[in-house]
Order: sequence, then structure tokens, then C-alpha cells
Amino acid sequence: MGKKRQSYKSKKRLPPQKRKRVECEASQSAESSDDETVEQQQPMVASSSSATGDGSSHTLSSSASSEKLLKCHDVKLEKEEELTGFRFIDCELFVQFVQGLLCPECKRPLGSSRLSFVKEDRTDLASQFSFQCGCNNTVRFSSSKVVSRVFEVNRRFPLAMFSIGRHQAQGKRFLGNMNMPCSLNNSTWANHRNQIKKATETVADKSKSRAAEEARHAYEGNDITVSGDGTYQRRGFQSKNGVVTMLSVNGKQSKVLDCEVLSNHCDACKKSEKKREGAELARWKTAHEKKKGVCDKNHNGSAGAMEPAGAVNIFRRSETKHNLRYVNFLGDGDSKTYTTLKNEQLYDDVTIAKLECCGHVQKRMGRHLTNKVNELKKETFVSNGKTVKGIGGQNKLTKKAILKIQGHFGAGIRKNAGNLQKMKQDIWAIYNHRRRDHTNCGNWCPSKTGRGEPDRNAFPDFVCDAIRPVFETLTQDSLLERCLHGGSQNTNESLHNMIWERCPKTTYVGRKRLCIAVADATIVYNEGELGRLDIFSELGMEPGVWTTQCMTTLDRKRTVAGQIQACAAMQFARQRRALIAADQEVDREEYYLAGGHE
Repeated sequence: MGKKRQSYKSKKRLPPQKRKRVECEASQSAESSDDETVEQQQPMVASSSSATGDGSSHTLSSSASSEKLLKCHDVKLEKEEELTGFRFIDCELFVQFVQGLLCPECKRPLGSSRLSFVKEDRTDLASQFSFQCGCNNTVRFSSSKVVSRVFEVNRRFPLAMFSIGRHQAQGKRFLGNMNMPCSLNNSTWANHRNQIKKATETVADKSKSRAAEEARHAYEGNDITVSGDGTYQRRGFQSKNGVVTMLSVNGKQSKVLDCEVLSNHCDACKKSEKKREGAELARWKTAHEKKKGVCDKNHNGSAGAMEPAGAVNIFRRSETKHNLRYVNFLGDGDSKTYTTLKNEQLYDDVTIAKLECCGHVQKRMGRHLTNKVNELKKETFVSNGKTVKGIGGQNKLTKKAILKIQGHFGAGIRKNAGNLQKMKQDIWAIYNHRRRDHTNCGNWCPSKTGRGEPDRNAFPDFVCDAIRPVFETLTQDSLLERCLHGGSQNTNESLHNMIWERCPKTTYVGRKRLCIAVADATIVYNEGELGRLDIFSELGMEPGVWTTQCMTTLDRKRTVAGQIQACAAMQFARQRRALIAADQEVDREEYYLAGGHE
């Protein structure tokens, strides 16, 4: 362990490519440190031979980000371009400098006369300075250009705050700490928010249309497979806001096709209900609902009903929006969404087929084994002439053993995508391995590699007999046939993380603000950060060379990070950490149990 730790520490200062060579070499020796390792899970589709697309062998593994962001490159600045964009400037120093300049009329310094003065007119964050010379000549300066009838800085600031997951209150706090005027009133902020929402959704819609065209080309037709999932701003089905996302299932080229933002709350409606009643309230609500896009509430049911309702809306408009039919639905074990879609009969001559998320099915193995341990913890068994209580504990079914079985189970599903019989054979090999039968074991078994004792982690017969029903349940043809695609909802979860980065769950927001986060996350997920440049253009602004350089850097870091995470050594390290955490885990009650749905 000491050598491994030392090698990981020493790699920090190495360049990325050399660092990956060290990590991949470390994985070779690390795997030999345990008698039984968790099998490396195979990707759903074959990776490209090189992340750069040149066909040569490459140390870094191809990741989903590198597949989608191939056009990422450095932006070289010309000298004339360096003097563009915005700067933080001390106003006092700026005024002193300008007052020392010569007046174009009298050729004397602008601030030399007692009659000279400086006037500032502020519009939110933009300032217009007027330097009055003693000769009555006035020199004017504006701190920002005007675009689409507003100062550019006033439009950029809320856009920047939204992109980092912050709101008006945090924006004012930032300005206050920078000793800058905080003149951002609610109505102005709301106007900027509405314009940014419109522009962001326009760019996101174009991105989703391109993704739909790519999916149509990949499937060679209009009938495709999608993965759908819902996410909520609060857990425990108490959320006022929910988002349903639908992505194409296209290997590492999976992209966002559609999203639905739902809310069962409107601040304006709640405030009106406190001020008005009876006929007056009814008239106000009628007028409020007629104003398109004003009311935040678009869902009348509970938070739990948002996911089925959102999925139905997305499926219903798939033909008109993208000319596609989502004939296969990849979802988790919660049957509400699929049952609702099936009952709606959204497509005339097609019945939507249900596919299982391989990740959720994998976790289901762990959940079933844990339940079996809890179910039999008071039962007594006889082993080698001794009475034993329960099937859990040392030399039996520990949390670490459950996690290993779960990992092998998931790998057996993914690497045998499209081959039902081989999938079942590999899964039953996991069970037989614990019974000291290594006939069909994979290269994760010491009997195949010659490293360690194959029967070191074998279970007593009574434990094997107890867990056999779990394997029988999870190897049924009806279940595994829905896993032959080899995909999962990890893409949806990745998108959800990006959404809540732009709109943190810690602060309640209205639907309009959440729509901005969803649209922005969609653009970045599909196109990378460089895709956000079109938002600036849609708002009538030039993105600017510094913005372009920043987005390029972020895309490059995302690509490299994805390649690092895809490296075998990093996958092995994550698995080792998970096994260690399993030994230290403390049971706790959770609202959501991974793999708990059937």
C-alpha cells in the first residue's frame, strides 16, 4: 500500500499524458494486491483508437467528452485583441488620469481650472462620465457599449451570475465586496432574466435539433431509443420544481433531445391569494394565466407525478418537434413513468418498449443481497458441526463481498451486451465462484490469472443456498432481455449534475430561473462551453476573445478530465475506494434506496 500511495503522490507534477502512463502501469501492480478484483466494466460501444482522432495508439482512454468536444483548441490572442473586454478599474485613479489629459479646445489639463468638474450618470453597472473643462468644453466617456438598447455590462453581469449558479442577491453581495454600486433593482433584473431565458432556450433548441438529426442518422430511421429520468430540487417528493430529461442512447455520442421543467408553485399567485379573494381573485387569475410565460405554475399534481407528466409531454411532441419516435424507453425500476407512457398510447402503430438501466439493475443485486442478510440475521444454520447465526459477517456475506458481487454482476451485463446466454453464464459464474467452481470464471478470478488463492473468498454452503434465489430472480430472461442494450441512465445523471451546478438546490428559484439552468446545461452537455458563445450572439453581443479563450480552456479541461477518469487505473482506484468505504459504511435511513425499485 505504501508504494501505491507514493506513486500516486509523485504523479501530481507530471504532465497529463505521462501521468496516465504512470497510473495505467500502477493498475497492473495494484490488481495483483488482492486475490479477487472487481472486473473492469466494459463500455457500451468501442472507444476510438485515439482521443485526437489520428488513429495512433494513445495512453489516455477515449471519453464521452472527448468524443463530443473534438473541436476544442487554444485561442491565440493578437496584441490588438488584448485591449478588449471589461476590466475592474478604480474610479478615483481613472478620474485623476483623465483630469491630467489636455482639453482638445484650450490645450490645458481638464482638471486645472477651479470651474472644471466631473459628473457621473449611472445606469445599473454602466457609468457615463462627463469631464467639464474650465473653458466649458465637455469630454464624455461611457464605461460600456450599448447592445440591443441596453448597456452590455448590464446584460453580461446577470448572464455570468446565472452561469455560475448564483442569483440577484449574491450578485449584489459581490458588487458590495468589490466596492461597486449595487443599483440592480428587481424589475431590471427580471427583464434581463427574461431576455437571457429567451436567448438561452433558442440556442438550446438548435442544439437539440442537431442532436435529433445525429440520432436519426445513427439509427438509420425515425424510431430511436431514449433514456429518461427525472430530478427534483428537493428530495422526499416535497419539491416545488422538477425536471424531466430525455437523451438519445447512442454510446458516447449520447446527447440531450428534450427537457421539461415543471413547477406546482407560483409566487405571484400565492401573493395574490393573500391580497384578494372571491370574484376579484378569479378575475386576477384569469388575466394572469392569459399572459404567456408569466405564471410559473404549469403542473397541478404532486412532485411525484412530475416525472410521468413530463415524460408524456416530451413523447407527445417528439414527432412534431424532431420527427422522431421514441419507441424504446430506458428508465429505472420505477414503473410509474413507463406505465403512464404505455397507457397513453402516444404512437398509433407502436407500443413503447421498456429497457432497464444497467446501473440500477446492478445496484439491485446489492440491495437484494443486503435484504437477504437482514432477513436471515436471526436464523441459525449448521456449518462444519457448528451453529451459526445469520449469513452476514466475517467469512460470510459482508458488505465488501456484496459490493464485489454487485460489481461483477454489472460487468457481466455490460460486457455481454446483445448476448443473453453469455450474459447469464457470466452472472452464474459469480455465484459458482463462491461455491469453489471456477469453470466459467473470468479474468477477475485468481484461478485464471494465477495471482492468489481462488477459494479464499468462498462462502459456506448455507450462505450460497440462501443467496441462490437472488441470482435466480436477477437472471430471469424477462429482466436480462431488457438489459441487452448495455446502457444506463448515467448520461441523465451527468446532465442533472450540470443543471444543479447552475441552479443549486440550496436556494429555491422560480421556474423561469430553472429553465435558464436547464437550457444552459443542455448546451454545454451537447456542444461544450464553446456552444454558449451563441447565447451572447443571440443577445446581440460579441462574445469576445477573452470569453472564447475561457470557454476553450474549460472544454479542454473537461476533455482531459474525462480521459483521466476513463483510464483503467482510475477506474480501479475508484473501485478500491468503494470497497474500503463498504467496510466503514454506517447504516442510515434514506428516502431513496439505490436498486430498490423492481
